[in-house]
Amino acid sequence: MNNQQIIDFYLSGKSLAATSRFSGLSTYKLHQLFEKNNITIRTRHEQNILENMRRAKSINHNFFSTLNNENVYYLGFIAADGTVRPNRNEIKIGLSSIDRKFLEEFREKLQSERTIKDYITSNGFNVSELIFSSLKIKEDLKKYSIVPNKTTVGISMANIPEKFKLAFIKGFFDGDGCFCYLKNTNQCKITFTSYTYGILNEINEFFNNKGYIYCKKNDGTCYELTFSTTTALKIMKEFYNLNTPCLLRKKEKYEEALKLRIKI
Repeated sequence: MNNQQIIDFYLSGKSLAATSRFSGLSTYKLHQLFEKNNITIRTRHEQNILENMRRAKSINHNFFSTLNNENVYYLGFIAADGTVRPNRNEIKIGLSSIDRKFLEEFREKLQSERTIKDYITSNGFNVSELIFSSLKIKEDLKKYSIVPNKTTVGISMANIPEKFKLAFIKGFFDGDGCFCYLKNTNQCKITFTSYTYGILNEINEFFNNKGYIYCKKNDGTCYELTFSTTTALKIMKEFYNLNTPCLLRKKEKYEEALKLRIKI
């Protein structure tokens, strides 16, 4: 066995211990060999990521590695309505089965082999759930404060580049926002709901503080950010001028409101 075969074995993703068994060389000798050939030794954490990728069902582990409007939209959605498991590398999104197609599209973009689970809750609601596993994705989400118990820790888009913040907010709106049209007054309203005051304040600042934040519950555990007609319509127009996915039923609700306002 020559040195190049040993190097190729390690670079294929095998651990240092596995390479030692494969080559018959001690880890000390391997360090010398790799240093001489300018091969960087992976940390234990980096090796764990590779091992996780091999064990998990197929998925694009690098989906969130390089930001663009599309994947930042999904960051916003997961920030609002996703769950990151604390003791596993799982991320879960559960929606009303009305929005199952949205989950199907996301699963396809992730190139995930996982199937979507459908079930009825104890309260009689039809729910569709997508769960996928990736240590790499979990680590990438952490960069943007999307972590286990994120509502307690606090969500922020501080690390989202300015040019992608609208996409993040659009995803957050689809995950935990609402658009409504009041036919009797011909007025519109956007509402963002969160257990984290900070993220709502950041969204309000992005839209030049045109909204109003108030505490929804007396115990101070839930907040709402609202925008009234002129600003609400402007924001919705900006959302749908942006080339990203969306929850179709919310878009249709906005389009129907525009038609009704024109008629009145």
